[in-house]
Amino acid sequence: MNKTILTALIIGAIIPVYGQNTGNVGINTSNPEKELTVNGTMKTSGMTLKDPIEKLGADENYSFLIKSPAPQNKITSYNESFVPTTPAPINLIQFKITCDPSNKDWIYEYDTRINANKFLAVISSFGFTQPVLTISSKVATPVPQIFAYPRNGTWRLKADYAAFKPADSVPAGIWTLNLLVFDKAYTKEFTSTQSLNGSTNGSAAAPLIQ
Repeated sequence: MNKTILTALIIGAIIPVYGQNTGNVGINTSNPEKELTVNGTMKTSGMTLKDPIEKLGADENYSFLIKSPAPQNKITSYNESFVPTTPAPINLIQFKITCDPSNKDWIYEYDTRINANKFLAVISSFGFTQPVLTISSKVATPVPQIFAYPRNGTWRLKADYAAFKPADSVPAGIWTLNLLVFDKAYTKEFTSTQSLNGSTNGSAAAPLIQ
């Protein structure tokens, strides 16, 4: 009786493995293209990639291999055709924000709802739809003040032409803010504050990256 049960368990665990005279081995495929071809999922405690990494053929699709942050530390594949609504390692997000009619060029604090604990947001470029005029009699050049900063767990935006505003005869302006949003699992954020001690020249005390 024990022998019969053991035999049944072994038979149930059989996975189709195929070999070719070329030396290629396939699991769940009768036509292995490489030395080892797996048609299905694979779990391993370690992975070594061939160096140099082989280029994809003209008829082969591509995907990213993504490692999730600790403690999961999982490696999954990313492909835009598979998951079109999920974030990629690097994302380009554009906001078009209409200003308050009373000021016409001021965004005090706009909540993007982007998770500041998971993502790093950088303003890559911007645009504004209206010309701005100084509110004093002095001649000055308008300089935009644009910020992306984390607050209460999300990224916020500020934009303004300080001491300037569009003319009363034009509609409220619209800011276009383009953000590069990086997954923090694949990026590092460096900050450094250093005094020049009254000099116009200087160098970093230590390189932040090299």
